[in-house]
Amino acid sequence: MTRDEILREIKRAHENFLGAIADIPDDIATTKPVIDWWTIKDLIGHVTTWYLVARQFLREYARGDVPVPLGFGQSDDEVDRYNKRAAAQRRDYSLARVRAELDAAYRDLIAAVEALRDADVAKQLSAPWGDGDNLEKLIAVNSYGHLPEHVEQIQEWKSKPRG
Repeated sequence: MTRDEILREIKRAHENFLGAIADIPDDIATTKPVIDWWTIKDLIGHVTTWYLVARQFLREYARGDVPVPLGFGQSDDEVDRYNKRAAAQRRDYSLARVRAELDAAYRDLIAAVEALRDADVAKQLSAPWGDGDNLEKLIAVNSYGHLPEHVEQIQEWKSKPRG
């Protein structure tokens, strides 16, 4: 993918996510679980967390460093623990604060991607990254490749009758 294609995908996925949560009243967004115990507020914070991870990877790359992995493998348990810690950090945040954090993380991610060249996004990352790991993959996994799952979960939750 080119840098501009990545930007379009990030923007499209982000708009879809915002569209999925747009009509959910604040009191529902902060109290009703959507997925397991996760509320809409928790999901917003979750998306923010992964935008921040992508942004951090891009900052490290911009400094001339190899992006530093998060320190866990790809096991679901390790990722779940990371997600739970991130959610716990935002537990007492207001919905407005979580949304503002999402907006800022999104703007920062867009700016970081805009600073890249096509060659940057396609370049193979050196160790400790594996074969086929490049910035496009790191960006995708932490943004536009990740959001459709949550949009689908929100839409499914919204389609269920609630009483």
